[in-house]
Amino acid sequence: MASDREITLGDIGGTIWRGKWYIVLAAVLGGVIGLLFTFTGGTKYTASSQVYLGQATTMMGNLAQTAGTNPLTAATILQGDAIVDEVSAKTGLTRGQVNSDTDISVSRAPGTTNTNQPAIAQITTHTDNADLSVRLANTYADVALNGANAGYAVVLKTLQNQVRTGRIAVAGLASQLKGAGANQALVASELATQQTNLATAELQLARVQQIEAPSVVSKATSASSSSSGRNRARTIIIGAVIGLLLGIVIALIIGGSRRRGAATA
Repeated sequence: MASDREITLGDIGGTIWRGKWYIVLAAVLGGVIGLLFTFTGGTKYTASSQVYLGQATTMMGNLAQTAGTNPLTAATILQGDAIVDEVSAKTGLTRGQVNSDTDISVSRAPGTTNTNQPAIAQITTHTDNADLSVRLANTYADVALNGANAGYAVVLKTLQNQVRTGRIAVAGLASQLKGAGANQALVASELATQQTNLATAELQLARVQQIEAPSVVSKATSASSSSSGRNRARTIIIGAVIGLLLGIVIALIIGGSRRRGAATA
């Protein structure tokens, strides 16, 4: 019987072709709905800033993992109450507005570990005002940088003190060496040790300043509008694609119903 025949790809293609006007109509309707949505959904302005959160290292110079630089936890820390409260105070927005208008992500490159890639926070804001979006993104970046600098400042100060103390010690021993007399060999040995320690401290300081120092990668200078031509076209295309898919489903359902009706008759 015809009703027991296996349905082939040709049958499906034929059904879709016969229902092509359903598909066209659904795609057009989806595009129109997408266009209307761009006018009725309200205009949102998007701005973004980027902050390098720094990279902790061990005394040997190996990369180390911390909660503040781990891509899996850094975004959560940047959305903590202390940071949100500070941003709220500086922008005049409520905590709820800061939370709802701000998205924070710290991307992780595929195939890498948490410790061998730079932790860069992407701070994206969405508000009803272009200037506010820019100000919120940049304020959040400044507050995030201050938070990241807190731990770095302690390490930096410690190494700077070591370098300063080492230089004083080397200068003092070099001066003593000139009039050391019988103790010249002992002073020379101590001077060599202090020079080695100073070189190590200077190397660590340079490495920390180059690798560990947090910084603002970029600040927002303008905000993009959701009602811009590009965004509006994107919304229309998405609506049309959704309509196209729904149209195909409708064409298959109607075609299947007709086929079953013909088989029954």
